[in-house]
Amino acid sequence: MKFIDVNQLPDGSTVTADVCIIGAGAAGITVAGELDGTSQSVCLLEAGGTGPDDETQALYDLDVVGQPVRQHFMSRARYFGGTCNLWAGRSMALTPIDLEPRDWIPHSGWPLPYDELARYYPRAAAILRLPPVDRLAALERAPSLTPFERGVFAHGDLCPSVAVWGRTPLRFSTAYRPALRRSRNVSVYLNANVTDIRLNAAGSRVDTCRAQSLAGRTLDVSARRFVVACGGLETARLLLASRATQPHGIGNDFGAVGRYYMDHPRAVFGTVRLAAPQKLSLMLGLPVAGGMAQLGVRFSDALQRKARLLNSYVSLERYWSDSTAQMYQSMVHSAKIVLRKGHAGRRFPGSGVTLAKVPELIYLLAPRELLPHPIYRAARLARQRFGRGVGELTVVTFNEQMPNPESRVYLSEARDRFGMPRLVLDWRIRREETETLLRLHAALDAHLRQHGLGRLDHPPEGFSDRVYTDASHHLGTARMSVDPRQGVVTPDGAVHGVPNLFVAGSAVFPTAGHANPTWTIVALAVRLADHLKRTAA
Repeated sequence: MKFIDVNQLPDGSTVTADVCIIGAGAAGITVAGELDGTSQSVCLLEAGGTGPDDETQALYDLDVVGQPVRQHFMSRARYFGGTCNLWAGRSMALTPIDLEPRDWIPHSGWPLPYDELARYYPRAAAILRLPPVDRLAALERAPSLTPFERGVFAHGDLCPSVAVWGRTPLRFSTAYRPALRRSRNVSVYLNANVTDIRLNAAGSRVDTCRAQSLAGRTLDVSARRFVVACGGLETARLLLASRATQPHGIGNDFGAVGRYYMDHPRAVFGTVRLAAPQKLSLMLGLPVAGGMAQLGVRFSDALQRKARLLNSYVSLERYWSDSTAQMYQSMVHSAKIVLRKGHAGRRFPGSGVTLAKVPELIYLLAPRELLPHPIYRAARLARQRFGRGVGELTVVTFNEQMPNPESRVYLSEARDRFGMPRLVLDWRIRREETETLLRLHAALDAHLRQHGLGRLDHPPEGFSDRVYTDASHHLGTARMSVDPRQGVVTPDGAVHGVPNLFVAGSAVFPTAGHANPTWTIVALAVRLADHLKRTAA
């Protein structure tokens, strides 16, 4: 089938399909790809084109009234391929405790067992072109661990977290556009901004959705089933704004749409000073077959249960002096805006976006993410063989966030070019997140000191919420639940009370867990596609 630009269609055109997918990011393209070759006709709607456009991107503008997020940072991309056009490729899998109901964390627990999610991780890894899953499980016991790394994990209360990258971060746009162009049953519509989901008179089914282009064209899509795959922010906006039949928005009978908004509050805070320079193996990243891996540090499940803590993790990164940081900032600016190469891909467009503060920038764009994989492998081998080792490390912490109904997004009185209400983000961080961070730092510091490995120092001014930045992980605004009073979608992803409307992506996460979400987003999208195939009429 074709890629069709809505601007080239007559105004008021109509399309009919078995499945209509709204949003062509990681989740939407995965669902479409999994349905490719089936007997179901699929219509995939993308708000943008095949590349960035300022006018289209401006439709994502929102108002922030809670915890600040990074200003002038492009955390979402409104064009074919979605935000995976921007990401640096870090992938992590959730662990069993991330999905468990935890009595010390209100509203925790996923309505599906961990084994049900985990069986989709290998297929998701293949889609993301990550190293084979069976090789990752043994990393924490790898013989290449240095004595320092073994010493850190000898503490029974601390255990590894595993992050992995493919050889390059997958760009869904370039990776899967050719297959969709060849598809006989999937059609892709570009510049199709969905502004309304229309229910039948009883409010029990979706009949159509309306898409509009900035040039003034309209397109109505009729389908037997619809999938909203617009990310954690825009999914809530679309459901809340579609109010013709349900005055509070679709799936919002109990006020859950937009609530329980979570991210992974991130803090570049603290320095590990080693007792002697160390050549770290996995903590600073190690090339593996098919990509790269890095170990972080988190509390063991047993300690989390005993001390009633969240599941956060620490990543140790190379320490940069002020002068080195300034040089690095200049180098990254050139590499990212001029060359646009390496693991991080296009992240900072050349106009309208400024660079983040230097510690944040260094963390996001470490050499393992900037350099093409073969060069990184060679540089890493040379450093391990001939380098002196490192004596200081910067501590970067990702915090699991408690599901909080007061942390939310909602509709503004202001409107965009299409007359849709803009979104207001009221992100809230609670003391429990900071308590876990400080407890994790204290445990790591005590262990380093006890075993003569070093220490973890904090700046004299101490920690405050101003240290936090967002991680651009937009989670939980259409959470999964068995009880419609506690969430928005069923364990199969269908909106409660509207069985032919599904949600794919990070919006359905009931808890954030400790892990970056992309791998889980793709795993859940594969699972949803299997459900759509099994239940096809």
